[in-house]
Amino acid sequence: MNVSSTLSLLQALAGMLALLHGAPTAPASSTLQSAVNLATRSIQLVAQADAQIPFTVIPNDGMWPNVNDLENAAYRDASGNWVRLGPTVSLIQADTSFGDLNGDELDDAAVVVNKPDATGSPHYYLVAMLNQGGVMFDDAELSLGSTVNVTSHDITSGIITVNGQQYALFGTALSQTGGN
Repeated sequence: MNVSSTLSLLQALAGMLALLHGAPTAPASSTLQSAVNLATRSIQLVAQADAQIPFTVIPNDGMWPNVNDLENAAYRDASGNWVRLGPTVSLIQADTSFGDLNGDELDDAAVVVNKPDATGSPHYYLVAMLNQGGVMFDDAELSLGSTVNVTSHDITSGIITVNGQQYALFGTALSQTGGN
């Protein structure tokens, strides 16, 4: 089985577990949450292995990532190519939060980046940056549009909150879970 097939299978498993979580006869919440976390981490590890980042990502400064580690991380540009920060992807440092997104007890990050379009017009994304193997990489993105005014951001118990909107990481996707 190739990496893409494995990733598809794991994403389907995570989807089924998420549906099961809402079922009236679902197993205990903590057991189900552990299964969802395991499936999510498996998807992320396969995604990282499949990433084929064409440059060396500088390892984190330490166990807990910081903005310097995000500046050295691997991001995807608007075309899906792996790039370093530069003209095709810029980090909005003030809109960065750290916390565990995938239940592995290591801090990850939620960041806002600008990926200008071909005309140079801004386009902003909320990006889940995972801390795996001692490096940070872009695991999931959600478009925020051509203007953004982040007034608050936080990661608590695996939930990203931006301006009162809540988002969760499921495999390699960010999904809105609640909030205003």
